[in-house]
Amino acid sequence: MEPSILPADPTGAPAPGPATAEPPSVLPVASPIAPITDEAIVPGADEAPPPPAPGWRRTLAGRARTWTGILTAYFSAQTATQLAGMSAGLLLTRFMPVKEFALYTLSSSLISFFTFASDLGSTSSLVYFSHYTAREGGSFGDYLAAVLSLRRAAFLVGVVAVLLAFPATATAKGFARWDVALATVGILAAAWFQIASSVRVLALRLADRYGRSYRAEMAGGGVRLAAALAMIAAALLRAWIAVAAAALAAATVAHLARDPAPRPAAVDLSRPRRQVLRYLLPSLPSALYFSIQGPLVVWLSATFGTARNLAEVGALGRLGLLVGMFSGLTGIVFLPRMARITEDRVFRRRYLQFGSLLLAIALAMLAAARFAPDLFLLILGPHYTGLRRELLLVVAGASLTLLSGYAVGVNLSRSWNRWESLAVAILIAAQACLVAALPLGTTAGVLWFNVLSAAVGLALQLAIATAGFIRPQWVRWMT
Repeated sequence: MEPSILPADPTGAPAPGPATAEPPSVLPVASPIAPITDEAIVPGADEAPPPPAPGWRRTLAGRARTWTGILTAYFSAQTATQLAGMSAGLLLTRFMPVKEFALYTLSSSLISFFTFASDLGSTSSLVYFSHYTAREGGSFGDYLAAVLSLRRAAFLVGVVAVLLAFPATATAKGFARWDVALATVGILAAAWFQIASSVRVLALRLADRYGRSYRAEMAGGGVRLAAALAMIAAALLRAWIAVAAAALAAATVAHLARDPAPRPAAVDLSRPRRQVLRYLLPSLPSALYFSIQGPLVVWLSATFGTARNLAEVGALGRLGLLVGMFSGLTGIVFLPRMARITEDRVFRRRYLQFGSLLLAIALAMLAAARFAPDLFLLILGPHYTGLRRELLLVVAGASLTLLSGYAVGVNLSRSWNRWESLAVAILIAAQACLVAALPLGTTAGVLWFNVLSAAVGLALQLAIATAGFIRPQWVRWMT
């Protein structure tokens, strides 16, 4: 999938980032990374209380060792996959002609939208139902199958919208009809395989099979990186080929993350489907609106700006991946472990600890973009020099959405979504004002829209979380 500058996925699932970010992939490095096995992943410290220790120092040391193992596993795999994704994307940014890269950016935004619009929060519901079945009993596999069937049904509905919207928009910008047609096929294929890959990878992580989930993502990313290198070597720098490579990478992840066990006999999924839909009901308007947020800055550039503005937004989005590298912590490490916590006091402490870590990361990246912008822009190549102010805006927007993605993910995992419709209404009103006030025909104007929208969204989600901790009955939907 192609994540966005303004991540739209409220689950904090892997890969929120800039609008043209590459999917996770594997990058050969000088010092080899040890093979990751499921047994090597250390379970979270919060699932069960540790045995009594003869002193606080030993307890603290034990927890430090546990989380060192967890974070080492995450960063060894995810850093490799994210760096490979960035490498593939930056290679295309540097070598693709500006107009081809503009079409690729627009195609990537449609993949992001299609993927999130077919989800509408259903995949994030698996975190809740994992906790629910562990507490109340029942088959988690039924909920997994129900979510997958609902997403595929939504995909078939969305095909019509994509077929109507993308070709008309792309040809209006002067792109060749044949290139647009091939890119459209690639968009649909990428979105279809992404549905299976995202659900299967999350299921592996909820089952503590992190090693296998990492290997699936790394293999898929390796396909994408190899495709980018082959395109450059063969001088076939076409947008539709890059989109086809994204589809192939998603298919690889879906295949490797599948459950090898024989499928059980067909079961009646009507009840789990109803429960998933009931879970989603209060947040459906929010989920639908957030599915638009990811590609919105690209669409604004395509509507009000030129192909050059579109390419600049896509190129700068690559650098937002430096912050987006850490967004996977929410869905991959934090949420699955927080789902096992049953004591409110421990949950609140973990919420603040994890949030503080993400805040520190965001501030560090902002400082780097402020004091060394030319170093970042050098990576993009000669087409995009001089965009120092725009770079800072991209990193600021990515930092805010890193934090808001975490807040949204926690709120949904606790079913604190009673007032999501009101939050969406407030965000819509704020964005309408921004559209009227900002110069969206410029790259900086579109990026300011992104920053201010992300700030409003974060404030709303923090308000909901605060109410959830103080008076959970005010905001909880499912009980």
